Amino acid sequence: MTDELKSANSVKTGKKFAERRNEIGFTIDKVSEILFVNKDYLIAIEKGNYSIFPSESFAKAYFKKYKKFLNISPEFPDLFNQQKEKKHKKISNEIAFENNFDFIIKNINIIIVLTLVVGIGIYYFLSNTESISDDVPQKSIKSEYLSEIVQDVNNKNKDLISNSEKIDNNLILEFYGESWIELYKENELIEAQIFSNGDIYQRKIEMPFKIIVGNADSVKGTYNSINIDFMTNANRLTRVNTIYFPND
Repeated sequence: MTDELKSANSVKTGKKFAERRNEIGFTIDKVSEILFVNKDYLIAIEKGNYSIFPSESFAKAYFKKYKKFLNISPEFPDLFNQQKEKKHKKISNEIAFENNFDFIIKNINIIIVLTLVVGIGIYYFLSNTESISDDVPQKSIKSEYLSEIVQDVNNKNKDLISNSEKIDNNLILEFYGESWIELYKENELIEAQIFSNGDIYQRKIEMPFKIIVGNADSVKGTYNSINIDFMTNANRLTRVNTIYFPND
């Protein structure tokens, strides 16, 4: 098949795995049980066909784990680099996770300033006018209006404080089907896992970082209590998405 990710070298390397496993008397099922690795991934390594793996880092991780168990030292086949341009013109759409908290703070500050400016303007306007009504003193009207402005500013400050309490750099992911993630900090892979239905992943991490997610429709999550949209820009065919959490 044209979409198979394998070569003569990877097939040759895979045979070394199978031969060594048979030599020490283990079945694929037994190795899968010992290593806690899906046997389909072990079979893929032995056949030298890496099409099943969601990414190169996952393939390398399982390759390394399996060869360590068998106590052999073959090199990981150079398949992904050879076919990256051919097979993956763009496997994932990249979107930036807007720092919604900073956005909220900036907008609240703008609103507070505008409210004060407008309030002060109206106050001075009322100060320069004659009596508005024979029954209601002008000073009373101005006082009530300024009280409303002060109360509005206080309410916005309370909202700002409430939102700031949510900033805990806490990433929470919930999985509703088989999925996988790669978590990068400063372009260094710090986490690579496969998840099943019902799994929950939680980690404290400061921006900037990025997440690559497979089967994006099976993942829901939040960062600093703000929902993460995994689906909007996910690749329709691969359901892979890259979410950036920038520093600014």
